[in-house]
Amino acid sequence: MALEKQHVLTKKEKAVMRVIYHEADKQSGACLLTPIDIFSQVPLDLDFEEHELDIALRNLEIDDYFDVTRSDKKGELVYCINMHKKGLQFARVERAFKSNLIFRILLAVATGLTSAAVGWGLKALLTELLNK
Repeated sequence: MALEKQHVLTKKEKAVMRVIYHEADKQSGACLLTPIDIFSQVPLDLDFEEHELDIALRNLEIDDYFDVTRSDKKGELVYCINMHKKGLQFARVERAFKSNLIFRILLAVATGLTSAAVGWGLKALLTELLNK
């Protein structure tokens, strides 16, 4: 069972996708967001510039997460977003990827501990047999 790379999104794209998914999930797959709405919900540890938001939205749109229509409401840019199937599955796929990763880490730790225990047991057995 190979660990599949399910997300090829950058940190910034994931942050934007989380914001959009959270808002669109409230309104059955569609939402209206301004750049200020998005930037206010993006974690502060990400160095996010204004032009990068358009790039991230375009990349997510190309990857078929949603459709974006740029509109103007009283002089302010508004993104009209309609989620696609892949976009609606985002949270579930992300949770599945994390749980799969945690399972694999725990399996590796358990295998390592078992190997160490078997090695220690063999060493103790051989020491006991050779000292007689």
